[in-house]
Amino acid sequence: MLNLSTITVITSATVEIKHPLTKAPLGAFIEIAGPEHPERKKLIFDRQRRLRATFAKKGRIDFADPVADVEEETELLVDCTIGWKGIGDGKTETPFTKAAAREIYTDPKLAWLRDQVKAEMDNQENFIQDSETN
Repeated sequence: MLNLSTITVITSATVEIKHPLTKAPLGAFIEIAGPEHPERKKLIFDRQRRLRATFAKKGRIDFADPVADVEEETELLVDCTIGWKGIGDGKTETPFTKAAAREIYTDPKLAWLRDQVKAEMDNQENFIQDSETN
C-alpha cells in the first residue's frame, strides 16, 4: 500500500551547475526556490493578479514586449535564487546577493547558466523528497 507521507514536496533545492558542453559537474551549487516556496508562490500569484486585472479592465490580454518578458523572467530567477556556493572568478567566491544574481543572469556570456538555472527551477523532480530513500 502506498504511504503518501513518504513522498513530500520541499520548498527549495540546491542544484549543481554543470558544464554546458560536457555536462560535467563544476562544483558550483545554486539554491533555488521551488514552486511551493512561499516567496515564489507570491511572485507567481502577483503576476496572475496583474494579468487578470488587465483582462477584467480591458476584456483582453495584452501581450507584453518580449524585452519586458525577459526582464520579468530575470526578476523571477533573481527572486527565486536563495543562495549559492562555488560561484566566482576562479580565485575568489562571489558572495551571494540579489544584485550579484541579477548581474550573472543578465550577462550575455553567462546565458548558458541562466538557462540551466531556469530549467532546474522548472524541473519538479528537484523539489520532491522521498523519505524512504533519503
